[in-house]
Amino acid sequence: MPIYRRKGSPHFWMSISIPGRPRFRGSTGETNERKARLVEAETEQKMRAGLSRPAAWRIRECFAAYWEDHGQHQATEDDIFRSLEILSAHFGADTEIIGITNSLVMDFRSLRRGGMIKVGDREFGTVSPSTVNRDLAYLKAALTWANEMHGQQIPALAWKRLRMAEPEHRVRFAGEDEYTRLLQGAHASVQAIIVAAVTTGLRKDNILGLEWHQIDLGRRTITIPRTKGRKPLAVRISPPLAAVLGRTAPKDRIGKVFDATNFRKRFAAAVKAAGLVDFHFHDLRHTFASWARMSGADLADICDALGHSTVAVTMRYAHIKPDAKDTAFDRVGAMLQPRKTRRVSHSKAQ
Repeated sequence: MPIYRRKGSPHFWMSISIPGRPRFRGSTGETNERKARLVEAETEQKMRAGLSRPAAWRIRECFAAYWEDHGQHQATEDDIFRSLEILSAHFGADTEIIGITNSLVMDFRSLRRGGMIKVGDREFGTVSPSTVNRDLAYLKAALTWANEMHGQQIPALAWKRLRMAEPEHRVRFAGEDEYTRLLQGAHASVQAIIVAAVTTGLRKDNILGLEWHQIDLGRRTITIPRTKGRKPLAVRISPPLAAVLGRTAPKDRIGKVFDATNFRKRFAAAVKAAGLVDFHFHDLRHTFASWARMSGADLADICDALGHSTVAVTMRYAHIKPDAKDTAFDRVGAMLQPRKTRRVSHSKAQ
């Protein structure tokens, strides 16, 4: 197969098939077609000479093996691919992996933080320490894979010391008044998405990608086949969200549930109109968890509702004082009911 372009990559990729040997796919690390063909020819020559991979692996072989064997099958495949491209651009596709040093990794950290790394014609801007640490985690994973699965020699790097210090996890959530103002200032299509986010705690990608076949209004459930943690998640539909979903006629419940047209601009406009400071879409997920905690949900319940892998991740909400019992979904839904209804329900409970 000739060299080809891969979506999301500025480099040419190669796919080499030799009878009796596994197919080899990987990046040439080159944006110039002529140079890419030379890399392809060199790689094929070495394979025909009896080497399934070059004896001393370079960045290109290491990353290609990790991607083909493992990375492309993960839920975070887009993040992995982007990080490997950036790492390859910095270290050089022809650099032998054994030659990677602590000093080179520290240079990478500095350039990544300063927004000085280019991949092809694209320059990546300044990123947070957590993003740098994620890149380093993928570098470590690729090197470890090359060593454990392919017997390649890898450098002994001081990973703990190379990890950048991260600020304490940011937890910003909306108060009821802020939530009301946000809804009032939002476009109708965004209002529905905001209600879905606050009543389910789902991530933005899950909500914007939601399709009608995942929704069962009769049983009041939403099924997410695969979350960030690569596991299915069942979400209960509370009355406020059911009312929003019910506005769509049964005959029109096909395809995407929500209209995401110009979503980013429309949400930003809603935040501005509401006068909210330092507020992002992901904060609606924090709002769900924080309101659930304030209404009495225990951490285990919130952990299940958010699809966290462990309660330790949910501990960021431990400082919020609970005072009632029910499921996380019911509590947030109750908070969004009209105040008159809430007072009647409260008096009956007493």
